Amino acid sequence: MILVQFFLTILLVGPILWGLRNWVKYKGTFAPKNIVNYATMINSAILYAIAFNLIFFLQELFLVLGKNALGLKAFLYHNDHNWVGEHPKTLLMQGSGALGIFLIGLICLLIYRFIPYSKSSWKLFVLWMAFHGLIQSIPQVMVVYFDSGTDVGEALVGYLNLSKPLLIILAITSMILIAMICIWFSKQLLQFGSNVVGLNNPKANLKYIRFVAVGAAFAGSMLVVPFRIFPMSQAITPFIVFVFSIPWIWSAAAMCKPIKHAPNRINKKIYWSPIILLILFLMFFRMVLAPGLEFS
Repeated sequence: MILVQFFLTILLVGPILWGLRNWVKYKGTFAPKNIVNYATMINSAILYAIAFNLIFFLQELFLVLGKNALGLKAFLYHNDHNWVGEHPKTLLMQGSGALGIFLIGLICLLIYRFIPYSKSSWKLFVLWMAFHGLIQSIPQVMVVYFDSGTDVGEALVGYLNLSKPLLIILAITSMILIAMICIWFSKQLLQFGSNVVGLNNPKANLKYIRFVAVGAAFAGSMLVVPFRIFPMSQAITPFIVFVFSIPWIWSAAAMCKPIKHAPNRINKKIYWSPIILLILFLMFFRMVLAPGLEFS
């Protein structure tokens, strides 16, 4: 218990201490004024919100398909699901959602590696999809140690009956992976910086990541709130994801070098197509998914 709490404390407090160190170390360093603009933040925030909602929806879809494969009648909502009937492997299928989006995250990472020279603003969307696929799935394994009543907990403890020592190992491994993944994503996000400014300046890195990741993720999390279905306690989910991931991305930005510019257009202007897509998603979630879709 103490060991898990120690690593959890590091996961939450570590980037804060790292950030304070960066502030002290680089407070006298000059960062160019033209390193970033608000178009970057707005574009990234919209794509972040779309990716968050799509990954969360896919998680619930995989959960429903898992129940449906067992012959159960299942109901799909945006951030919830339900089913009618019983089957010996129902608890096992409670892990299908997290596993599904984890695989989606890996697939998006693979796609991202194959489009390094794409200038489309949607390249950032692929990266945010990979981020959410991993960061919305891996922490669910960590949480099982604290609460075995979660979806993944029912699969790992309720069906597979994993022992306490193994849950401790899984929890600690998950926490380490979360930090490492966020540090890696920090460098990938910095590559979207303008090629006219050298992003090997720690202060410039921190400034750019504050727009493309920190500000964008917080604004994107607020944009997710209208998509949530009551009870409104569901609305805190995007902010929980923000708290244990984005600070690592911000703090790690100072040490990411050298940075190689990735051709893109997200810094040039605000794009309307992602905004329209987000609005269409909201209409679909509220008009179709809120009442529920039956799978039988």
